Amino acid sequence: MKIKYSEDAYNTQAHPLIVTHPESGRETLNGCFGYIMGIEGMDDAEAHEILLELYHWQNQEQFIYHHKWEENMFVIWDNRSVLHKANGGYDGYDRELHRVTIYSNPELYLKAG
Repeated sequence: MKIKYSEDAYNTQAHPLIVTHPESGRETLNGCFGYIMGIEGMDDAEAHEILLELYHWQNQEQFIYHHKWEENMFVIWDNRSVLHKANGGYDGYDRELHRVTIYSNPELYLKAG
């Protein structure tokens, strides 16, 4: 995958809020509070309230995995169904990241649940 830098990065694009994962068939939220600008057809204040509620729901302890780093550890996750955030805990270890993108049919993934 070649990353091309351009002003197009500032463009916005509508996406469904709920999508169906192509392998598991489970519905998942498509995005997180910091990247969603609103909900189509809804006024900003109402959309913000709903998005904030979803953010608090996503961040319940029951949904959070806290990783304990060890030497030579390798971690991989599926961005289509997991939010991730580096909160530290890797002091003394190199935090080297490699992104792997696996192609899946975008029409299947973007199909709203």
